[in-house]
Amino acid sequence: MTKKEFLNILEWSFVIFVAFYMSIYGEAKALQFGDINEYTRPLFSYDGMSLMWAFYSYSKTYAVILGIFEILGSILFLVPRTRIIGGFVLSAILINVILQDYFYGVHRGAMANAIIYQIIVLIVLFMNKEKLINMIKLSKLDFNFSNKKIILKILLIIVILFALMIAQEGLGMLLNFLKI
Repeated sequence: MTKKEFLNILEWSFVIFVAFYMSIYGEAKALQFGDINEYTRPLFSYDGMSLMWAFYSYSKTYAVILGIFEILGSILFLVPRTRIIGGFVLSAILINVILQDYFYGVHRGAMANAIIYQIIVLIVLFMNKEKLINMIKLSKLDFNFSNKKIILKILLIIVILFALMIAQEGLGMLLNFLKI
């Protein structure tokens, strides 16, 4: 067996391992959290993990959406062509899980699992570093402006950013008004 063959087997083992467990976590999100009505005591009387579970119990839809992203990230991670994107999706989720587990005092075994999955995702991304570098090079943003109209272009960027901020604030006010 060559080194390249071994690394390919190792990568696939890592990918299947993480994708399998993240898919299970994603599927479990629909059933994992209880009913918010179970939390009847004052908030200060709950430990961190109970508070976090109450948070997820309050909006099952939110938990299900997170689960969908865990499954989507797993599928993207399994496909070699989309593996890097899947790694980024899973990393965003896993970093959030690790931080929540740490700051809310969730069972350390759960945090250890998330850390292991994140390390494996980083290893797989490193194993695909050439593809990752090429993706970064291909997505290079062009901010090169000629000196002739630079002031006009900067002003246009400022106007567009200002318009986006007004639109953002307006949407927030509309959602608040509609009680959404």
